[in-house]
Amino acid sequence: MKWLVKAFLLTLLLATAARADAPHPALWRITGKHSTVYLFGSIHILSPSLVWRDARIDQAVHAADTFYFEASLDSDAIAQYVASKGSLPPGESLRALLPPAAQKNLDDDLASVALPEATIDSRRPWFATIAMTAAKLTQTGQSPAAGVDVALLSEAQASGKPIRYFETVDQQLALLGADDPKLELSAFEKFLKDYRNDDGDLSPLVDAWAAGDDERLADLLLKEIDKQRGLRKALFDDRNRAWTRTLESVLDEESGTFLVTVGMGHLITSRGVPALLKQAGYSVERL
Repeated sequence: MKWLVKAFLLTLLLATAARADAPHPALWRITGKHSTVYLFGSIHILSPSLVWRDARIDQAVHAADTFYFEASLDSDAIAQYVASKGSLPPGESLRALLPPAAQKNLDDDLASVALPEATIDSRRPWFATIAMTAAKLTQTGQSPAAGVDVALLSEAQASGKPIRYFETVDQQLALLGADDPKLELSAFEKFLKDYRNDDGDLSPLVDAWAAGDDERLADLLLKEIDKQRGLRKALFDDRNRAWTRTLESVLDEESGTFLVTVGMGHLITSRGVPALLKQAGYSVERL
C-alpha cells in the first residue's frame, strides 16, 4: 500500500534531491504535419534544492507556443471536490469507523508527523491517506511548490501563453475514491499499520527520474501497481490512450510547438504515450 500511495501521489496532483551528478530527465520530441510536441515526464513533489533544468528542457520551454498539463492545480476547484466527494456524511467520524487497533495506529501515526486529527476526521479514508502521506513527504523536506508541474505552470502563466489540460480536476480526483466503501476503509487500516515503518524516502525514484532511467522507474513505479487488479489500467493505460488521441489531433490538425508535462509514469514502457505515438506512425525522438 505504501508504494501505491507514493506512486499515486506522483501521478496525480500531489522527493528528496536526486544524487545524480548531471540530471538528465527524459524528454521526447514528436513531429507532426505542422507541429512539434515535446513530452516531459515530471515528478510532482521535489526537494527545493534539486536542480533539474538543463539546456534541452530550457529549449523546449522557450520554444513552446502552448503548454499542456494533466489537470488544473486550481486550489478552489480541488477544495470544492474534497468538500463534496472527499467528506464523510454529516455527523460521521473517520475514527469511529475504525476498530480499536486501527484507532491506536491512527493516534500514533498522526503524532509522528504532528498532524491534527481534526484535519482528517471528517474526511473519507482516501483523502486521509493522501493528507497523511503528504505530511510525511513534507516532513522530509520535499514540497509540491518545488515540483516540476508548479514550476512550469508558473512559467507558462507568466509568459501569457495558452495553457491546456488533459483532464478536469473532478476527472482526476475521481480516480482516488474507491467504489466500495468497505474496501476503501480496509485499505486505510492497512495503510495505518504500515505508515510508521515507511520513512518517506523517495530518493531512489527521483534518482532514476533525474538519470532518465526508464527501466528503474518502471520497476519502482509500476510493479506494485501491477499487483492491484485493474489499477494500472485505470491510472495509466486508459488515460495514456486518451491523451494520445488528443495529441494525435494536435499533431495532425494544429501548427506550432507544444510542451506536454505529465507524470513520468505515463511516458515509460511500451504502454506509455511516446510508445503509443510511435506505434501510430509519428516520428518520436528521445532527446
